[in-house]
Amino acid sequence: MQIRLVEVACPVCASERSQHVMAVRDYMHRISDDSFGVRRCQVCGVGYLSPRPAAADMGCFYPSEFYWSFEESEEKPLTASDVLARRGAQIAHKLRYLAHLRPGRLLDIGAMKGEFLHAAAQAGWQGEGVEFSAGVPNLFNVPIRYGEFASMDYPPASFDCITMWAVLEHVYEPRTYVHKVAQLLGKGGSFVGVVTNFNSVQAQLLRADDYPRHLTLFTKRSLLRLLREAGLEPVRFWTDQRLFGGALRGALTYGVKRALGYSADEAFYEMRDWHDPEGFCCKFRHRQSAAMRWVSRFDQALLWLPEKALDLAHCGLNLGFEARKRDA
Repeated sequence: MQIRLVEVACPVCASERSQHVMAVRDYMHRISDDSFGVRRCQVCGVGYLSPRPAAADMGCFYPSEFYWSFEESEEKPLTASDVLARRGAQIAHKLRYLAHLRPGRLLDIGAMKGEFLHAAAQAGWQGEGVEFSAGVPNLFNVPIRYGEFASMDYPPASFDCITMWAVLEHVYEPRTYVHKVAQLLGKGGSFVGVVTNFNSVQAQLLRADDYPRHLTLFTKRSLLRLLREAGLEPVRFWTDQRLFGGALRGALTYGVKRALGYSADEAFYEMRDWHDPEGFCCKFRHRQSAAMRWVSRFDQALLWLPEKALDLAHCGLNLGFEARKRDA
């Protein structure tokens, strides 16, 4: 597939001063064989893809499997009950981050199949959603608009809370999104979400971001800058691997495979292969390996404590945030 690649300036502060960090590929879906550059802005510290696919080509990197990979859908379509069963723990964690807020009008950007909106309604919220792909089924019959959020027409101050769960890193112009969020929040309204943390060990060592779908690789400092510029005052930050994974486990297995001759790309292709999730842990050169299985078990036993420590130190992969609309 022919994809047009473009160079871009920093998506947070627009600076053109940046440093190349690494080259990456589409390890998960393998839509193209292109190499994408990861750069770090020397002004605000954010990471970002450049060169990256042109905006008109980004849709090619979202196959239907992308919207079902978490549920590990097989040939049989999943029902609303199936999705709730498989995402139940994740949904419960999301609701915990809203539990201290008074339920009101909620907008969930990146609503997927409507599962979070369904649960939020049961918790007392009056919710609606935005989903970018009209091909994602609305399994819960909740109000969802389909298309580009930045071009949608909502009255100012329409919502008491806006959520973006692992969405902001996907959008081509995050500044536009955050400024629009601020416009749509009422006085004292809350913006709650999760992005990936570019300063985490997982992002730097294990290339844990979903390239090239993750276009902007946030840090706490760059996110602070973006929120405050839009008139949103950060309330708290946290990291929590229970929402979307991003575990440190796998680092030892990766190191062993690299020491035994794997290239970095070979190891990451195998690690991200959601069609064969056990392959990275149990295989060597695509063949079953008892030795690799033992390495993986040791990996899991050894790294769970450092993983918890990273979260306690707010250095894990999944960076959560809450910000409030400042009074005019």
